[in-house]
Amino acid sequence: MTSDPSATGPPPDPKAGRFDALAAALRRVLLVVAVLAGLGALLPGSAGRAAAWAAIVVLMATPLVRVGWLGRRWFRRGDPRFGLVAVGVLAVVAVAALLG
Repeated sequence: MTSDPSATGPPPDPKAGRFDALAAALRRVLLVVAVLAGLGALLPGSAGRAAAWAAIVVLMATPLVRVGWLGRRWFRRGDPRFGLVAVGVLAVVAVAALLG
């Protein structure tokens, strides 16, 4: 038996940090939405309405930006099937926005 602690456990995953930038960006967006929503609740009149609308817009745009980021990543990494699915999702949302 060996007592070397580095010999136990699985080897390090080379892909472990690939979504760190996306996770950090999503945490920042969450903070921005929370601040805007708080301002929307506290500010009177049109300033409060503007902050509330900004919170809603940022909250709704975030998943679409994430889909675009993933689609670009899939095309760049050579998996056009998933990239085309991302383009399709964004196209459906765009058509719905135009028709709505």
